[in-house]
Amino acid sequence: MSTETLARDFENIVNKGLETSFLPMVRGNSIRIKNYIVRYNVKKGYLIYNTAGNTQVARTQFKSSAVAIAKTLAAGKNSVSTILRYDWELSKHQNDIIFYKNMLNSTSDDFVKQVRKVRVDISLEKSRLIRKKIDSFIFNF
Repeated sequence: MSTETLARDFENIVNKGLETSFLPMVRGNSIRIKNYIVRYNVKKGYLIYNTAGNTQVARTQFKSSAVAIAKTLAAGKNSVSTILRYDWELSKHQNDIIFYKNMLNSTSDDFVKQVRKVRVDISLEKSRLIRKKIDSFIFNF
């Protein structure tokens, strides 16, 4: 037996074991959790596929949201709409942070700067809270 054959056989054994476990396996630009695969696409974001039905389940902007969807679906729970809503809210707050930071750099009015700093802080805090909610889907299932 050659080393290539042994390596391929070992990979097949590991893949069979991963189909029944919730441990994520990273390979290239994809993450596999049970029978769900998360892949990154530059134009579309993170795509979640069900390998059993060979269908796309969802599309997200953030890796943590995609992993949360894959993990909850692998656990038999359907929280896709909730996680997608969190993903949208997180994207909105991230865009707000970029916008308000740009406004901070382009204005010379002190009052406007103070207002924008407060808005950045609000968006940062809301982003942190949303990330905690998404992480709870990942680590509690």
